[in-house]
Amino acid sequence: MTRRAAETGFEQFTNRTLDATHEEFSVGRALDGTNLGPGGSLVDRLRNKTDLLERHVVEPELDVYRERTIRQFSILLDYVESDEELAAFEDDLLAHDNYMDALKPGVSAETRNAVAEATLARLARLADGIEPLVASPEDEFWAAAEGSLDQGAAIALVDDAVRFTAPIREFDGSFVFETGLNPNEILTSRLLPSLPTVTIEYTDEAIRSMNIAEEKIIGELKSEVRTRFDAAGD
Repeated sequence: MTRRAAETGFEQFTNRTLDATHEEFSVGRALDGTNLGPGGSLVDRLRNKTDLLERHVVEPELDVYRERTIRQFSILLDYVESDEELAAFEDDLLAHDNYMDALKPGVSAETRNAVAEATLARLARLADGIEPLVASPEDEFWAAAEGSLDQGAAIALVDDAVRFTAPIREFDGSFVFETGLNPNEILTSRLLPSLPTVTIEYTDEAIRSMNIAEEKIIGELKSEVRTRFDAAGD
């Protein structure tokens, strides 16, 4: 029994999706509507530092998202390999969930519980989908998938493994994506005053870029599934 095939496949899908999100994400759009400083003058200065903003804002946020996602999947694999019920892992799974972390302060207990239930339901489906891969003797994802799944199951697994924006649509308005930024790390000039750390909310741009990236990578992966399984059937 091996979990390596599931781990390598999921990490590859996660990295491809987040890379596509990064490519689509626009720092300029993220700054729209943000008013930092008198008349938004700080925003105007920041717009001219796109590369630095990518390094200080976008890339660290994506790294945190990636680490949290992969850690959650590792916990899910622990469940698949165990003889315990999913309930024994629920707290750890939710503690590493990006959407639970992004819930707006003050959301109702009803909404929080509904998001948690939807999250655990998706993870339960994903666990069912990867169980044959974990039981496979193959260490490479596609070899394990072709040896243990039919084409329909492989396509369903792609949906459950990669489609991560469903909570945003189901619980519209319940999340906020924001990060702190020290402008002094970006705007280095002796003529500028020392500036306090500010909060940049990028919720709308995060949702837009994630939706586009998700559809792009799911489409590519489903096409790859059909190509590989059709070839294996010849």
